[in-house]
Amino acid sequence: MHALDMPNAWDAEAPFSANDGLVTDIHSAATQALESWIAAQDTFSRKHILNNFVSSDNNGDAQPGAICASPSRKHPDYYYAWTRDSALVVLEVIAWLDDDQLDSVFKDKLKQRLDAYVGFTRHLQGLKNLKYGLGEAKFHMDGTAFRAPWCNAQTDGPALRARAILAYTQHIIKHTNGDTKRAHELFALVRTDLDYVTKVWMHTGNCDIWEESRGMHFYTLLAQKTALEEGAHMARTLDVDNDVAYVYERAAQAIAHKLPEFWDVDHGYIMATLNKTGGIRTKNSNLDAQVLLAALHHGTPKLLASRAVAATVNRLVHVFDRMYVVNHVQRTKIDGHWVDVAAAVGRYPEDVYDGDGSRGGNPWSLLTSSVAEYHYRLAVHMGNGLLAQYLVQVGDTYMARVARHTDADHTMREQWDKNSGYGCGAVHLTWSYAAHTSASRWRNLAITSLE
Repeated sequence: MHALDMPNAWDAEAPFSANDGLVTDIHSAATQALESWIAAQDTFSRKHILNNFVSSDNNGDAQPGAICASPSRKHPDYYYAWTRDSALVVLEVIAWLDDDQLDSVFKDKLKQRLDAYVGFTRHLQGLKNLKYGLGEAKFHMDGTAFRAPWCNAQTDGPALRARAILAYTQHIIKHTNGDTKRAHELFALVRTDLDYVTKVWMHTGNCDIWEESRGMHFYTLLAQKTALEEGAHMARTLDVDNDVAYVYERAAQAIAHKLPEFWDVDHGYIMATLNKTGGIRTKNSNLDAQVLLAALHHGTPKLLASRAVAATVNRLVHVFDRMYVVNHVQRTKIDGHWVDVAAAVGRYPEDVYDGDGSRGGNPWSLLTSSVAEYHYRLAVHMGNGLLAQYLVQVGDTYMARVARHTDADHTMREQWDKNSGYGCGAVHLTWSYAAHTSASRWRNLAITSLE
């Protein structure tokens, strides 16, 4: 058996340690330069997330509440509302509502868009004659069905959408003195998605989040498990029929029993997909950054700090560090100060998608931001002290890598060319901006825990 065999890989925390020689002053001029870039990027990212999130006073061809993956309409055409991407953005926007630094006017704009998203969700759930029902991956921005061939069904979408509506429901309950009338209205939308999830979670022909492989996917199952658990909790909070909570809890437990099967004993990492039934044939390693995204988006602190996730992240970083020419550069200048940079990270080793074709995979902005967030969240988990400080500094090296390849005006794209380092693929990718602001939020929490 491998040293990280089951169940220890999942239950035990990774043995992180800080090398005293690597821990430097978090108040250095170089760190302050990076922090200034992060703050400026936060402002720019929030602005463009809201630009891509259609408001109620929109007069264009998009329905209020729709969120485009990118405003790019050719090379590539990403001007669609993906269920998954939209829900992830909404979860991030809801998190902003707890930021005391944001003014009330801005928060009111956020709530208006969230209300519009609820309306858009209700509209999509009511569409008829969809081949894959609630599992349809994406829709036109005007709220009509996308009828062209696509990798469907994607059953993480309804789970994520349920989580987004649940998070907004929780916010409303918290800030309306426990008034549950609106909460019950929102929970009706949640039930539509979660009832669907209970019927399809065990299917093996669904598509992964990259829309390339069919099978049973770690990301999808963890999203479904978490959504069902949160849905059961809300059902009990709202005193909904106990059978609802029971059904959700039973399904979540069944998924929990399935997840350990994703551990690859021979290679020592969490596999992305089991029981493959179709899709690309060249993805032999089953090593994929979507596993890290699963842990960040849907995992508990215990899972995030586990040996299994640490081993998977370490293997990903090791592979991509050697694979991409841009990773030969280990320092970058930010506002006149040299800052160390870590490896730029891509999706999986066999990737060929370059953002507008199949000429070879590249590192992704959102994935490199996610590795930064991973380290910041570990620092929060560890509390204060030398180890937490070290983890923040490791996270900063990934954030600095993002800074190096982001346009000078803070425009983010989906990918960076693996040789030149210049941005490529969809411009103003909403998920890239949301991944940055999420990493930045967790950095702030980690810094606060050190003080």
